[in-house]
Amino acid sequence: MRAAPHLPLLWTSALVAVPACTALVYAEGAAKAAAGLVLALAVIAALADLVLSLGRLDALSAELPATLRCTKGRELEVPVRFENRGGALPWLRYGLALPADFRAEGPLLQRIDGIGPATARTLAYPVKALRRGRFLLESVHVETRSHLGLWLVRRQLRPLAEVRVYPDLQAERRRLSGVFLMRGNDGAHLVRQVGKGRDFEQLREYQPGDDYIDVDWKATARRRSPVTRTYQIERTQEIYVVVDHSRLSAREIRVPVADAPDDDWLYREDSAGGEHLVTTQLEKFLHCSLILAAVAERQGDLFGFVSFADKEDRFIRAKNGKGHYNLVRDALYTLEPKSVAPDFEQLMVALRRRLTRRALLVMLVDLGDPLTAEQFQKALPLVNRQHLVLVNMVRPATAHRLFSAKSLPETNAEVYESLAGHFQWQELRETANRLRHLGVELGIPDHEQLCAETVSQYLNVKQRQLI
Repeated sequence: MRAAPHLPLLWTSALVAVPACTALVYAEGAAKAAAGLVLALAVIAALADLVLSLGRLDALSAELPATLRCTKGRELEVPVRFENRGGALPWLRYGLALPADFRAEGPLLQRIDGIGPATARTLAYPVKALRRGRFLLESVHVETRSHLGLWLVRRQLRPLAEVRVYPDLQAERRRLSGVFLMRGNDGAHLVRQVGKGRDFEQLREYQPGDDYIDVDWKATARRRSPVTRTYQIERTQEIYVVVDHSRLSAREIRVPVADAPDDDWLYREDSAGGEHLVTTQLEKFLHCSLILAAVAERQGDLFGFVSFADKEDRFIRAKNGKGHYNLVRDALYTLEPKSVAPDFEQLMVALRRRLTRRALLVMLVDLGDPLTAEQFQKALPLVNRQHLVLVNMVRPATAHRLFSAKSLPETNAEVYESLAGHFQWQELRETANRLRHLGVELGIPDHEQLCAETVSQYLNVKQRQLI
């Protein structure tokens, strides 16, 4: 409990204490005694008001929900419940101690008028989270006036609330809507599937034109007549997104302020550096993971999630449903880049041990470093013979083919930057060719097209029945 002088005390000091002290110094006789008496009464009244009011907020308590969930960049109304078990309070001013990545949307200090004895009030404190992750609201600061109004009595209450801030996918969903419109998936109709499926359906008599590969020779021997296996299209398949959050995932993505969407809260407000907004490649990976989870659920597939850095740290078995989507979201929203090199061999061994059924592995990995790409290529045969692997990364901003820029370089420095970007683009192209020989496609889209490109690859695999 703390106390601070209130405005009436300052006016009392200016109008009473200062003249009384002046009279004590310069007055004589009865005037001096009267001045001393007035000053003593003012001091006694102020001290008495302070002592009697120090416990005025002892009976006040504040409660916050144990867990709050919100989206990055979207307003969250934090419900604060005050319960007063003591005497009436004329007014109460309160404020939340917010983490550095939060911003109050209204006044930092808000006021409640008239809290009666044995009453409870619930109020909304609007805030906005500027960064995803897990945060704690640990204290509420309250104050009210003393009985005579000479002091402000302050107290720090310590309710504990966990705030889970999830990525904002609105802009990504808006970009992705064009993919479904172009594919004609906005309505309910039949879509031609390429391939004959892999799930066994039944045995039937051989018919002219049946492939010899589909002949069941054991059944043919038992029945003494040709028998053919028939298959049905697989409707439920396993999709796993593998996210790398090692050192290369922290690569910055800079977007000019003029080109950034107004409602795209992927970029932190406090990360603006000059004319650019800054985010990381990992943010895009997490957005892509959640978008792909939603699309897989819509397609009726099972979705799983794996994250790794120097080792596999999070593995969620493929399932579907709203509850499973929330589980995946809770597993990835706290991921941060680690300053370690990725261990692909350990990852592939873990995937081979855990995944027994053929699945689609969508790996979000940065292969811009030649050494990292070589290590990835060496470890890939451990899984690509059993599973279908797709690899995607965000194209580095400087990786362009020579003379493909919109404007020609004007200085020597820009010429050398263009040459360096061309060499980087050539290395990525060679990496893609080496992976293609192993049956793995490497996608290198721009950051704003990562989600759409990954979903398109998944829908193509789904339509062609490659898994």
